[in-house]
Amino acid sequence: MKFQMNPARAYLLGLWKGRRTKEGVGVEGRRELCEVFLKACLDEKLAQPDKVKFEQGKGSKCYFYNSAVRAWLEDELSRRDERLRYRNDYAASYFAGLFDSKGGFFELNGERFCYFVGDRTDELVLLRLGFRVKNERGKIAVISRDFYGWISPHLRLSISRL
Repeated sequence: MKFQMNPARAYLLGLWKGRRTKEGVGVEGRRELCEVFLKACLDEKLAQPDKVKFEQGKGSKCYFYNSAVRAWLEDELSRRDERLRYRNDYAASYFAGLFDSKGGFFELNGERFCYFVGDRTDELVLLRLGFRVKNERGKIAVISRDFYGWISPHLRLSISRL
């Protein structure tokens, strides 16, 4: 099956990159995060409702098995530097998903800025898009006033809102 990238799937890619599970295609974290992930997968018809596993313990975990979807996600993850070249809905959705999964706010000189856990490719993509970033021990701080405004229409978790 051939999958096409769209902004909803780019968000899903960012969410999955930040909180992926070892088994299948899924995420682990807060319950709201799992619900958003499952809703996105079901809306995009990547998963069937009767095949999804949901576990609760210390944190929630939801996943499903689909090797084609997992291979597609891993391929798109390796091609981020090509795919996310422009400041468009695709890139904004990807970084919104990454921010929703492992992001937060910090204060610098009385202003609030965003950070998220990412890798070198995420840092390079943001630099190419014109954002000022600083990487410290795996956390990428985006020291740019317009970053949050750029990703905010694509954020889906209530905890990520200002």
